[in-house]
Amino acid sequence: MQAHRAESANPLGIAFKDTTNVSLYAQPTGMIVAGRCNRNEPAFRQARSRGAEVLLYISATARPDHRVCALDNELYMNDPTRVPLWPYPREGERVSYPKTHMTDMRPGSRWILHVVDYVEQLMRDGQVDGVFLDSLGARPWNKLADWESWPQQEKDAWTDGTIDLVRRLDEKRRAINPGFIIVSNGAWDRGDAHGLSGERYVDGIMLEHPKLGSKWHEKQAGKPFGDLGHRRVLVVAHGPDEARAWAKVNGVTHVCSQFGAQEYEHPTEPPVPFEPLRDRKASSSK
Repeated sequence: MQAHRAESANPLGIAFKDTTNVSLYAQPTGMIVAGRCNRNEPAFRQARSRGAEVLLYISATARPDHRVCALDNELYMNDPTRVPLWPYPREGERVSYPKTHMTDMRPGSRWILHVVDYVEQLMRDGQVDGVFLDSLGARPWNKLADWESWPQQEKDAWTDGTIDLVRRLDEKRRAINPGFIIVSNGAWDRGDAHGLSGERYVDGIMLEHPKLGSKWHEKQAGKPFGDLGHRRVLVVAHGPDEARAWAKVNGVTHVCSQFGAQEYEHPTEPPVPFEPLRDRKASSSK
């Protein structure tokens, strides 16, 4: 099954720190990813009222070592030290990003059930259009996780857990709000078939600074993903020229040109025009 070719890719803006330039994306088919601590800013509500989609950043696979802010703390059980950690090789040893520790992503874990409950409430509240699940896919993609050294049984347990999480989230949204968008920042192809079933439960993935012309990345971009009618494949490119090139790649729906030391603090100017996406069903998320 081949992904349908979108008419044109649209602008994506990332606003993890503040809302500078968010208004530039406040048009139908524009997309913004809000950060851990700023999702209640009026600029995001205004952007949604003008037709943009706002996704909320969620880091389920790792918890910060210290409290970041009140909003973020809600996800982490109101105390990061309470979050169950990945138990292998010994509990709390695995790290995928500095100043964080990997969470217990085994299927059906207490942590996974908590994340599902948290996102379910977002679905019911209707204040965002979906979630952006950072560092989630068939495997941890950050080098610090040292994935290649993991025993096969541990690898499979982690992959099975990430699939379990998106399966449960997909089940919830189908019952509560089928228009709710789920995007993972990580591919579901880990080099074998073990993680590929996760693709059916998400609307798409982000390809973060992929190499232009990479056949592997182009293959990931062209996959069909879920069947709810709001497929989203996001590319964060190395600047505006590369974003415009990725906008022409089959399957890509949104492109971002943010690149640099403070790349994700707030969006730059949209790298491509806003275009209709005629392969979309009407969304019920607004």
